[in-house]
Amino acid sequence: MSWSKLNKTINAHSVIPLDALSCRDFGVKLPINFPFSKAKFTCQALAMLSQLNDYDLKMVCADIIQICANPNATNSIKHSRNPLRRLWRTKYPFRNYHFLIQYMLTDGMINIDDILFDSQLHGAKSNFSAERTMLYEVKRRSSDTYDKAMNEEEIKKVQGAWEPIPTPTTQIKTQHAAVNGMQNELTKATWLMGTHLDRAYEGDGIKAYTLFHNPTDYTKLDLIECAFDKLSSTKSHNAQHLAAVLAQNSQQGKQVKWLAHSQGAIIFCAALEHYRIYYGKPLTGQQLAVHGSGSNVERLKRIAHSMGVKVIAVRNNPYDFVPNLADRSKISPSSLVRSMKFKGLVTGGSVGESPHTLPFLGLVTYAAQLEMLGNNEKADIVKSFIKTLPPTDKRL
Repeated sequence: MSWSKLNKTINAHSVIPLDALSCRDFGVKLPINFPFSKAKFTCQALAMLSQLNDYDLKMVCADIIQICANPNATNSIKHSRNPLRRLWRTKYPFRNYHFLIQYMLTDGMINIDDILFDSQLHGAKSNFSAERTMLYEVKRRSSDTYDKAMNEEEIKKVQGAWEPIPTPTTQIKTQHAAVNGMQNELTKATWLMGTHLDRAYEGDGIKAYTLFHNPTDYTKLDLIECAFDKLSSTKSHNAQHLAAVLAQNSQQGKQVKWLAHSQGAIIFCAALEHYRIYYGKPLTGQQLAVHGSGSNVERLKRIAHSMGVKVIAVRNNPYDFVPNLADRSKISPSSLVRSMKFKGLVTGGSVGESPHTLPFLGLVTYAAQLEMLGNNEKADIVKSFIKTLPPTDKRL
């Protein structure tokens, strides 16, 4: 990201000494304990800081404070093209941080030149657990979308409808945004959340959206993370980060149409609970659709309503055991037993067979989908269940 693209009329490299009051004139709120007497900023660095949400700004400031305390630390490296410049690579252990700080030592002062995305940290990784929680702007490549039962070749086209290498961003600039669930590495999350958004907001003609990427830690750790956000009063770094993104939207008056899938619904619910405590201002203009919910839907609706977020729709396949387990108070024992018979399709089935992965288009479509992929046994089970439902049942 280049500040010069934002504003070419000011010298991006001019250095400005700041205090707590004057930095606010640049739209930057630094912490009270910031060592103003030791650090200066270029206009470029200030422009980048002004783009960050509260969570990212807090993380960057913590690193700048460490730089001021020890500018020659082992995790500071010489800039490859300018030996006078240094790059600070963070030691922060959590995955919600992904910035690189460029600075110089001049007459005993730390001159912060720029705040950059660390190219070693963003993007898809062969080791999925090394991916970072961050925002990506994802653009559409084709009009292919999941709107009917499809064979494997058609589903592959849907998977290619969104760019596989999304662009890191510091804030939401699109009308639509999504939070993915567990077991979604970045490449899968980009096309899958775009596919869910298409169905959640029919007729919007979505050309691009922002992904709040929730990286996978593999099943056991992902489940622990889910339990932590559901049960703990202190929310996960994912939830705190998303709460800061929601606050940034509110501060900028942005109206965003959200989609939360699976664990994404848990993170969204936890983020709203964290937001209510630490921000509190109503989130008017924010809409939310929930698919394959990993959260208790009634709990999510209550907190969303209290914060001014409009929950427009909930899509859950009756054969998806995830929402059945997430909200057993509202689901009958027979529903849970029925969904558990399809558990193998969720944990080990193909994308098209799973009742949890693709958007739920109705039981008739799901039965046709299973038949098209050759799973006649499960298709017959769904068709038998359809016969027991009244014709007006919305799941049809």
